[in-house]
Amino acid sequence: MNESFPVLTETSSLPLLSSMCRVRRGKNFRIQGITVSRPILCLILKGNGLLVLDDIVYEAQAGELFLIKPGLTIDAVAHSGITEFLMLSMEQVNMQRVRGKWNMTASSYLPFEWQAGKMRIRHEQQAAERMAKLYDSYRGELAEHFVSIHSQLHELLQFLSEHRLEENLEKVDPALERSISYMRRFMSEGISMDHLAKIAGLTPSSYSRSFKKAKGMSPTDYLNRLRIEEAKKQLIEENCVLKEVAESVGYGNEYYFSRKFKQMTGIAPSIYMKKHRLRVATISSAGFDEHLHSLGLKPVESLNLGHSQNKKTAEQERNLTNQLEQLRKAKPDLIIGDVSCQPYTDQLKGIAPVVIVEVTDDWKETHIRLAELTGREKQAKHNFKELALHRLEVAPSSTFTSSRDRKHVVWTDRMNSPLIHSQAKGSTLRIPSQHIQRKKKNLLKPVVMHPSTALVHENLSVIGR
Repeated sequence: MNESFPVLTETSSLPLLSSMCRVRRGKNFRIQGITVSRPILCLILKGNGLLVLDDIVYEAQAGELFLIKPGLTIDAVAHSGITEFLMLSMEQVNMQRVRGKWNMTASSYLPFEWQAGKMRIRHEQQAAERMAKLYDSYRGELAEHFVSIHSQLHELLQFLSEHRLEENLEKVDPALERSISYMRRFMSEGISMDHLAKIAGLTPSSYSRSFKKAKGMSPTDYLNRLRIEEAKKQLIEENCVLKEVAESVGYGNEYYFSRKFKQMTGIAPSIYMKKHRLRVATISSAGFDEHLHSLGLKPVESLNLGHSQNKKTAEQERNLTNQLEQLRKAKPDLIIGDVSCQPYTDQLKGIAPVVIVEVTDDWKETHIRLAELTGREKQAKHNFKELALHRLEVAPSSTFTSSRDRKHVVWTDRMNSPLIHSQAKGSTLRIPSQHIQRKKKNLLKPVVMHPSTALVHENLSVIGR
């Protein structure tokens, strides 16, 4: 069962081609701070570099296709001699038949739900050929020029729809995508497994198996995640009421909602509501205070209680007592710790709620987790972007003989220069040196985040033409 594009009914929406352009630039090509007003497909023809969409950093290279949605802001830096790409912008026409006449209105959004960013496509070469053919038609003066290019656009979008891949490189099942769209639209209502299976055209057991294979979790867990993500948006709004938020995302009981929220985020919704003004203390041997400083938050107290659980001397016990009393006087709203503070969890809970953050080999995972707990996700993404762009500045493409060499240069710079200054924000990014030395791969793995702002190619702000 394939995802299909609409046919004309009493109410229809059709994607139409707005414009296309082919851009070819030389060394030191950059795009800075362009905000998109229409959906755009961007096909990289030659070269490689970084593409940043709302602070989400992607490595881009020839043959890859990106979807850029309205509201996203673009930054890009090439690290190749020649960069060439095709850009296709679209708009949607909504048509409604009223008393025998068709009324048309334009919209900047498309009638299908694809994630912005790098599109994984099976048969990438065929997709590139279709897009290049559409560009040739767009430039031509054919008698049926208008009909031809729009029909080719529909064929291109249909091809992309049928051959999209998941992150695990398995084919996207449009039937499952429809059920997910239903979850998003009606999450405030009671949603049964039977109804979701019916939307997907499967039996409940087959639907559950297929969903878990595609998404890595059950439909129920996925729905709960959607509900909690929506609740997080509402909880940071002024004058929100916990009970109303719970009901709006499908939890009739606010106590059950609170329990699910804490289970999935690590903190109670009442704390999350004021996370932008929390008094935070850290207890860590992994540099949590440095992470928070780079996010623009100064902890009210930063301690390192050690992780030895052996019998302590009287002096060590007195020192621990003094540190806990010092923490109590700081009056934190939240204590964020790593595994080193687990032996003291009961004592710490008597001071403030405690969240234990697992430290992995990837410092970026720790950074984004701390940002989520303190309401600074946007700053974390900005830090990642600034760091990625800084790597290109300190490691010119002419010195790279391979991607492996490039990564070595990047990490040599990071270890020798622990402070990265952000020109845009005037802030300093501090990353604990122990994590820099431990992690040397997956440097540019995209971090999922929601669009926070709204390229028109005619207005490209280009440096290094």
